[in-house]
Amino acid sequence: MSGIAAVAGTAQAKVKANIACLSVPVRRIVTFHMNGLGDLLFTLPALDAIRESFPGAVITAVVPRAFMDLMQDSPLVDVLLPRPKSNVSDQARMMKRLRDQHFDLAFGFSATRKTAFYLWATGAAIRAGYAHAKMPQLLTHTVEIEGPPRIETHLEIVNAVGGHSHQSDYRDLLTISPQHFRLADQLLESSGVKSTFAVVAAAASSRRTIKEWMPDYWQQTIEKLAAQMPVVLVGTTPSEEITSGLKAGLPVYDFGGRTDLAVLAAMCGRARLFVGIDSGVLHLAACMGTPVVGIYGPSDWRLTGPRGVPYRIARHEIECSPCKLSQCKWQGDMERACLTRLKPEQVLKAIDELLLESGGPAREQ
Repeated sequence: MSGIAAVAGTAQAKVKANIACLSVPVRRIVTFHMNGLGDLLFTLPALDAIRESFPGAVITAVVPRAFMDLMQDSPLVDVLLPRPKSNVSDQARMMKRLRDQHFDLAFGFSATRKTAFYLWATGAAIRAGYAHAKMPQLLTHTVEIEGPPRIETHLEIVNAVGGHSHQSDYRDLLTISPQHFRLADQLLESSGVKSTFAVVAAAASSRRTIKEWMPDYWQQTIEKLAAQMPVVLVGTTPSEEITSGLKAGLPVYDFGGRTDLAVLAAMCGRARLFVGIDSGVLHLAACMGTPVVGIYGPSDWRLTGPRGVPYRIARHEIECSPCKLSQCKWQGDMERACLTRLKPEQVLKAIDELLLESGGPAREQ
């Protein structure tokens, strides 16, 4: 935790415009969000800060269509709009719709050219975003950062227009309805999961498979963990590459492809422990208050590690990690050595330590 705090304390974010002095009440606000699940969750403290800073304003959030259900019960936003597809006609319709809303204030939490154009299209008098956006001249207030956008830098954008924040992590800022908890409970019970369990997420997005741990390492880890508690595997698809090599009779349940994001969030909230690679699901579990063991290789846990919950980072110290690349620069024995040399024993040790710290028994040896 101290590593993240240190990075937060030394973040090189510089506001390049004076604090906005708004002479009229802010009645309508719009926010624009990135495509990744973890990226969306990293904006929750900023949305919370906007809600607190501009009471009474109607907040519209433009989010990827895949996240609409996840955010539908959020008290942090009033209106959800799906980000349009990439074709020109859909984007033009969105820009007109934005202009017709007469927004007073617009925030861009993504540093892309498209986001800058959407901010400009709102016609809002105040348009705040990142200086390294492709078209920063379309913004009125910009923030310079080093590294990827994250919770601290999103809050800097809110601060740039005179807002204020009181929470620097995303824990308890994601609201999931009782209905989704009931659906999660029904799925667990119907599958035979009736006791304390752990959630495991082993897969990365198709663009970031460099972050994935080896299936045989997962098998060894899951077999040991399943001796202590049932293990629930989650993801967009079944984890057949892992489950096919497990010993028979273990309390391991593959729910890959069987839940939407809101039900998955509820399931993570019910879990005793989460174990997984650096992914959006890791942050989903942390949002729901579940202790996290994160497996990190090429990505930087100090920037994209879990927030607001007890956690352990399992990683292998190697000079080129974190590299933040999408493809390893090495071949042969050195290829993805940051992960191939991270042994199951190290992850199991992190699990034991976290279970003891967070008030539960360690895994049986």
